[in-house]
Amino acid sequence: LPSLSPPSRLEHLLLSMAAPPPPPPAGSEENPDESLCSALDDCSLADRPPTPPPPPSAESPGRPLDGEWRAERAWAHWRRLGSPKLVVAPMVDNSELPFRMLCRKYGAAAAYTPMLHSRIFTENEKYRRMEFTTCEEDRPLFVQFCANDPDTLLEAARIVEPYCDYVDINLG
Repeated sequence: LPSLSPPSRLEHLLLSMAAPPPPPPAGSEENPDESLCSALDDCSLADRPPTPPPPPSAESPGRPLDGEWRAERAWAHWRRLGSPKLVVAPMVDNSELPFRMLCRKYGAAAAYTPMLHSRIFTENEKYRRMEFTTCEEDRPLFVQFCANDPDTLLEAARIVEPYCDYVDINLG
């Protein structure tokens, strides 16, 4: 039987966040402070098959790369992102979508998600829905994972691949 006790503050907050906002009154202009994202993407991806690995190419020779080539490749990625100068760092329990969008509004050009646990992310749809949200304005986006199994990390990275620009591995 479901509990008959009143919802906790956290449950009340989560339920209030899940309800769609009321439409603006007729004839009123939309307040830009109230719409930082156009629409949230469905990031649960429960029925979505994993992205297949890319075919080998000249850029991924399958051998250790020399330092100069790696440095040039890193700079090319940075330029491809638009050479961002202000990047929101990954902060556990603090760099969720609303915070990232607020930072972007005030000048951040790129942002990280909070650190996500790759095993839980791949195994638990509820964890994915609660911990990973984004929208099309939340780009460039770095998704950070911690992991101790390379196959699980790869699976998690493939799940977020359509929704981010880079996957960051927390080795600390």
